[in-house]
Amino acid sequence: MESKAEKIALFRYGLIAPLVLESLPHGEFTRRAQEIAARTYDIPYSRRTSVSLDSLRAWALRYRHGGFEALAPQPRRDRGRPRTLTPQIADLIERLKRENPHRTGVTLLRELALSSDHKAPPLSASTLYRFLKQRGLTARQLLREPAHKKFEAQFSNQIWQSDLLFGPYLQRPGGGRHQAFLYAILDDASRLVPHAQFYAQQSLEAFLDCLRQAVAARGLPVRLYVDNGKVYRSQQLARIAASLGILITHTPPYQPQGRGKIERFFRSVREQFLANLEAKLTLSLDALNERLAAWIEQAYHRAEHSALATTPLQRWQRDIERVRQLPPASDLRRLFFHRLDRLVRRDSTFLLHHRFYEAPAHLVGQTVEVRFDSLDPAEVEIYAQGQLQGRARPVDPVVNTQLPSAPASPAPAPQPTGINFVELLRRRKDQEE
Repeated sequence: MESKAEKIALFRYGLIAPLVLESLPHGEFTRRAQEIAARTYDIPYSRRTSVSLDSLRAWALRYRHGGFEALAPQPRRDRGRPRTLTPQIADLIERLKRENPHRTGVTLLRELALSSDHKAPPLSASTLYRFLKQRGLTARQLLREPAHKKFEAQFSNQIWQSDLLFGPYLQRPGGGRHQAFLYAILDDASRLVPHAQFYAQQSLEAFLDCLRQAVAARGLPVRLYVDNGKVYRSQQLARIAASLGILITHTPPYQPQGRGKIERFFRSVREQFLANLEAKLTLSLDALNERLAAWIEQAYHRAEHSALATTPLQRWQRDIERVRQLPPASDLRRLFFHRLDRLVRRDSTFLLHHRFYEAPAHLVGQTVEVRFDSLDPAEVEIYAQGQLQGRARPVDPVVNTQLPSAPASPAPAPQPTGINFVELLRRRKDQEE
């Protein structure tokens, strides 16, 4: 799938995931769809900022019939037909209403009539009011304060939360010190930790490794609740989540109230784990993670939680039959491979993370998709038009100088046509004489 189409499909999946990942009654489906349609979005490759109920229903139907690939954009059936409410007018209405939520519909119609092109068809009051309501632009919708209600998932693996904790400074193997960063994933209903691990850097690669190990240990969540950090907004994470059937939900900016449970877990990490580490020990990253895993499994998971009246492990096991698992034939490691486009150079090589790799000779000059484990880039798979073409190996110039060059296979001799320009001219001259 092309990058543009994939971005649009990922955006559409993010909107309809709450509608298709669970079996919903018609009324609940409509209510959720209306909430989604009432918000505004940064739509890829579009000036529009919202979607309609009909679009949400159509995308949900296409996803059920064709999966993620069916969400790629298709040509509009009404292309070329005039519309009373153009994207430019819609954008102007939204900016005017957000600029002053108390603007009435009558005032908006008058302002549009005075500021727009006289050739444009007039906008009716009913069309304007319907548009404002669908976009969530009525005065009541714009002036309503967001509610902050305490929430908790009903079942285990229904919602996972994830966040980052700045950890202690550790000794480097070659000398010096570096800070460790703890990525943790917590199950909302049970407070169980599917996986938590300290890493040498805060990066997308580190978080994806943590998520992959969490899925391998505890199955698949329905939702992944994270903040708006760059790591959690990456297209790699969005593609992986879409492939696994996971909905990524982001915390509203400057509203951390929804991440209270994982913040409480980090408090336990600081007070019960980090504070009790032997001060005289000089720990490596592996040694720190070994002790963290022991504390989580032997202490945190087995201690009664005040909000649960039971232990996180027992609460999670109560819903174990509901936990989604990957199909047995799935290769979890490959599902988490990074995917990047690379151009194969004339010498059959391409550059990946400051290192050259060799590709099959027939791919010279083509743009290919390379898939690889970011924590183990020794294995790189090459795909062209969605088909596996082979595995790339790192280039070793020294070894290449010692290998014999592959003899060039001569091209087969073409079948003679019997046509020659000069001879054809001579024959024409003879015929004219």
